[in-house]
Amino acid sequence: MDRYQEDQITVRNVRPPRGPVGALALLLTATGLVVTTAGAATAAPHYERPPSVQVGWTDSATPDKAYQVGETHFPLGAWQDESGQARVSRVYATFDLSAFEGKKVYGGSVFIQEQSAADCTKRAIEIWRTKPVGATPTWNTAPAPLSKIDEVLTTGFCPASLTFDVGAALRDAAANRQRRVTFEIRVPAQHEADPSYGRRLNWYRSVLATVQYNSLPTVDNARLYNGGFPCTQLKPYPRIGGTAHVIQVVGNDADDSDQRALRTEVALWPTGDSAARTVFTSEHGSAGRANTIRLPEGTLVDGQTYAWQARVGDGADLSAWSKKCYFRYDATRPPTPTVTSSNYPRWEGSAQTPKGVPGIFTFSGNGKKDVAGFEYSWSGLGVPGVCEYSGDAGQLVCRDPFSRPNTVRADTPGGTATVSLSPTGSGPQRLTVRALDSAGNASAEHVYEVFVPSAEPEVTVENGPPVWGQEILLRFRPRDGVTGVVEYEVVLDSGEAETRTAEEDGTAYFRFTATDVDGHQVKVRSRSGNGFVSPWTTWSHVFLPWPGVRSEVYPSTGEPSGGVGVPGSFTFSRPPGGTDVTAYRYAFDDAEPTEVAADANGEATITWTPSTSGWCTLTVYAVRADGSQYDYANWYSFQVAESTP
Repeated sequence: MDRYQEDQITVRNVRPPRGPVGALALLLTATGLVVTTAGAATAAPHYERPPSVQVGWTDSATPDKAYQVGETHFPLGAWQDESGQARVSRVYATFDLSAFEGKKVYGGSVFIQEQSAADCTKRAIEIWRTKPVGATPTWNTAPAPLSKIDEVLTTGFCPASLTFDVGAALRDAAANRQRRVTFEIRVPAQHEADPSYGRRLNWYRSVLATVQYNSLPTVDNARLYNGGFPCTQLKPYPRIGGTAHVIQVVGNDADDSDQRALRTEVALWPTGDSAARTVFTSEHGSAGRANTIRLPEGTLVDGQTYAWQARVGDGADLSAWSKKCYFRYDATRPPTPTVTSSNYPRWEGSAQTPKGVPGIFTFSGNGKKDVAGFEYSWSGLGVPGVCEYSGDAGQLVCRDPFSRPNTVRADTPGGTATVSLSPTGSGPQRLTVRALDSAGNASAEHVYEVFVPSAEPEVTVENGPPVWGQEILLRFRPRDGVTGVVEYEVVLDSGEAETRTAEEDGTAYFRFTATDVDGHQVKVRSRSGNGFVSPWTTWSHVFLPWPGVRSEVYPSTGEPSGGVGVPGSFTFSRPPGGTDVTAYRYAFDDAEPTEVAADANGEATITWTPSTSGWCTLTVYAVRADGSQYDYANWYSFQVAESTP
């Protein structure tokens, strides 16, 4: 039987089932009433069928023989065999309760199904709890009875499925950690020898049982969180700001169907005033996850210290209360800091910062003890805080506010901090600063504006126009006025940053092979020995989807070059991604196309001598090994001078 009990058990007992099974629906069918369930239980408590250890019967006429229930309907009470001999039988069923250790047992039932009855106007059946057995006993070795548990004395539907309430026996067995429970089913002593009370029980239904139970939910005392910080009982209690209203609890429940239906309760009270204890509730929590209680606005009072504890429930039972946790609520923003600089004057229309020198800035809390430190940025400050829902159980995790980049602690509460900063851009630049307290609250912003001259390094290509598939050599040089450059930080496309050591004159080189058909981007900034870091500058090149053409005598600059009768060479290179180029087809103006083979590097060079001056267009296609040409042509235009220079 699955949850609750078997899906359909015919009931011909005129009384409704007692105890927890009475909650099951009774449906009328063609053969009688049917106890049925619409599906598995979804909330505690739960029903489960315990495994059978033995189901069998005894016979007074063969007192030393035990009979196991097989594929034959079996007797209960007085009956006669084929020879007319009178016999009396009792039924024994033992169930294994080990699966319910550590769980709370609410009750349970035993079910039998009558196959036939000697007289349907008479019914008297008792169920007793006996000492547990491991195998079906004989009439002579019957286990000692402990107590009568239930009985059915009513008539009505016949034959019928009968239900016995054995909750008391199951609860007692669970309380005493007994792994087996044995039941004896018999006709009462005063009727046991009367054949009119005898009947046969259905072998297929046998003797079945259900246990109504619940695994008690628990609170994980190591997984209690307040405002993104673990629970603590140590003084001084932590000061928590805007996240203090978020309390999270990890609960557990061994029952699968309860693991997404936990109720979380949090009791909160001001320390020293337990009478003001208030309980807040959240539904639909999940086992093993951080279930959240959000305290209503106005619950917490600024400056007040609070205690809290939690418990979880599954709809049937509640866990014990967790240990107590403490915090102090701090909702007061610290005062705005002041900012001064010894070498970066405020910009008031004319003053500039020195080139290539980091700025020295001093932040001050002006003696206000609530100021623990400062946060600053050249690009503006976002929402204050260092909290995110990134915990392994989905809990809010908040870090020390001074663990973030661009933060600095004051030398004393309300004191000062001095930092050395390089601007991240040129022109008007705004340094934004705000004060932080130990709870992570942030002050209003102070903006310090300066004017920064350009200090980005210069980038030039040293080995001619970039060609796809070939090496590109970049040269870095400090901006005029920036001295003492010792290295450059370089980022190719979206890769990791690399460094290049500068030569004595501040220059450095960076080589890479052009492998991206779309082109490349290089970001670079310089670092000087005095700590100055320049703003980033970007060099980029986009590859066009046709073959490359280059000529020193006839460059495509628009200016007249070469001259009539002056030969010039033209070098063709592969279009981006053109790994299968074997030749090039080219034509000057309206001339017939000519084909030239490519070398091992995918290049080809031709020489051409103009016979007229003026504008000329060279059309070039890349050609594959099968003779097909690429889709895009390079129309390379240049101007031939009227005479030889």
